[in-house]
Amino acid sequence: MLHVAILGGDRRFLALIGTLSAYVDTLYTVGFDESADNVNVVRSSLENIPFEQLSAVIVPVQGIGDDGSIDVLNGRSEQLSTTHVERTNKDCIWITGVRTDFLQKIKDRKVMSFLDREDVAILNSIPTAEGCLQLAIEKTDHTIHGSQVCVFGYGRCGQTIADVFKGVGANVTVTTMVEKEEARAVQRGFQTLLFAEFEQSLASFDIVINTIPAHVFTPNVLQQLKPSAFLLDISSKPGAFLKEDVTSLSNIVMNVPGLPGRVAPRTAGEILGEATRKILEKEFRHGS
Repeated sequence: MLHVAILGGDRRFLALIGTLSAYVDTLYTVGFDESADNVNVVRSSLENIPFEQLSAVIVPVQGIGDDGSIDVLNGRSEQLSTTHVERTNKDCIWITGVRTDFLQKIKDRKVMSFLDREDVAILNSIPTAEGCLQLAIEKTDHTIHGSQVCVFGYGRCGQTIADVFKGVGANVTVTTMVEKEEARAVQRGFQTLLFAEFEQSLASFDIVINTIPAHVFTPNVLQQLKPSAFLLDISSKPGAFLKEDVTSLSNIVMNVPGLPGRVAPRTAGEILGEATRKILEKEFRHGS
């Protein structure tokens, strides 16, 4: 018997619930009053979850707060404690996106991340790139066609973002710290900049999109942006810049981690649902 609990999460998890409800024996949910009725789905409170019976626990993609807080829909939160974790058996797996400090302290349970999976990262890059294009259209007063666009980082998201903007006629330059990524960008026909050259060239770009989760946009770097440039940071914590460093800028600056959940929650949730099914299949051979 496979019993799974989904504790909190955003609108992506509504589609995740739909996928898993047809696969597991019992699916407990916390914070999803609007999820579809299903004979296998049990809406519950955190305190009423039978943790001792669970095969897996799924928590939000952004992880769990250092204090155990879990974000749920409608801006509410639930409070998870180490006692809840200890009530699960040692074969129970915990599935998340970002391994926050709270999750990293779980030493005797397996903690798995959606973001470690190549299939999730590649498929998620599609709604991410579409979301970047949507925001660029909304937040600028010029066409994307003909714009000078810099994509900072050329991993799985960066590659799709560069392709999408190139597809609508933007002049795309890729900046990366990784030689292999630079070579791939050249092979794909993009102009490239090494990180050491980035600051000196920043003033030439209309749109800058960062994918690297590190404070690469220091105050000195930010000052090189031209006043009309749009800076979009889609990286997870700690993000590309400190909030206090951008408050005085005239530029439109946005930090929007988890973009797939904002622009295409159903598709993003279906991607997570299929990945979770594969994880459970491998871990528990359910259905074999």
